[in-house]
Amino acid sequence: MTRAYLALAAICIIWGTTYTAIKFAVSDFPPFLLVGIRQSMAGMLLLSLAAAKGKTFRSDRKYLLRQMFTGFFTITGGNGFVTWGMQFVSSGLAAIIGSLTPVAVVLINIAWRGAEMINARVIAGVLLGFGGLGLVFHDGWLDFLRVEYRWGIVACFASCFSWSLGTVMAKRWNNTAASPLYNAGLQLTAGGLGSIVLHFLFNPSAQIHHTTAGWLAIFYLVTFGSALAFTLYTYVLSHLSATVSSLYTYINPVVAIFLGWIFLGEHLTFWTVLGMAISIVGVWLVNSGQLRRLRA
Repeated sequence: MTRAYLALAAICIIWGTTYTAIKFAVSDFPPFLLVGIRQSMAGMLLLSLAAAKGKTFRSDRKYLLRQMFTGFFTITGGNGFVTWGMQFVSSGLAAIIGSLTPVAVVLINIAWRGAEMINARVIAGVLLGFGGLGLVFHDGWLDFLRVEYRWGIVACFASCFSWSLGTVMAKRWNNTAASPLYNAGLQLTAGGLGSIVLHFLFNPSAQIHHTTAGWLAIFYLVTFGSALAFTLYTYVLSHLSATVSSLYTYINPVVAIFLGWIFLGEHLTFWTVLGMAISIVGVWLVNSGQLRRLRA
């Protein structure tokens, strides 16, 4: 169990930095092609590593289909939509919306399992989570006049719910019998290839700009943001609850906002910090409400 919490701590830091890296990379690469390159390369790297270590590969159809579906929701949808949206919104705002993942996980579980998932803390947490997000928009409400900004916000929310659905599915299927390397490798490869298909279906003529910063960002995203972090994430999902597994969302927006401020020149205002803090309190209430329900 201690290893699972250490893995979760590493995810908190690594995935917080990926928002800045994505912002650098998406200025040079089309978003879904970027996701496809990043995730399929990381997935094949992990599959090769698993084979080299002699890990047992499960070839039954049910297992493979479950990994593909999980990869579609977490990678093609979850990672793809946020990367697309970050063409138009700041890395910090994308991270704050992504921090609502535990709230979305609970809402999906409520839809799946009914009112037994609800208590006063959960309700208060959901309200605070979205209320804090509203404060983040305080200084930039004029941005909503831009169509591309509104679509960027929609894409970030779609990413949040798609990732959350994949998280719930992965936890319900709970593939502890399989190697985390194979689990992560299959999900990343399937999600990455799905992203490449979407790129060539909807945006095949997009230009690629070859810059040192862009390729360095992709290298970091492949090795740390995907291969390492996603392996740790599948390990965490196999040993901790879906709600606890989402705790990285407390730290991610803090890391992303300050890195965006330092390296990207993004605005850091009182309302941004206050809104982020309130949203994080909301996420904490949702998680604590779920833990209290489980102990009851």
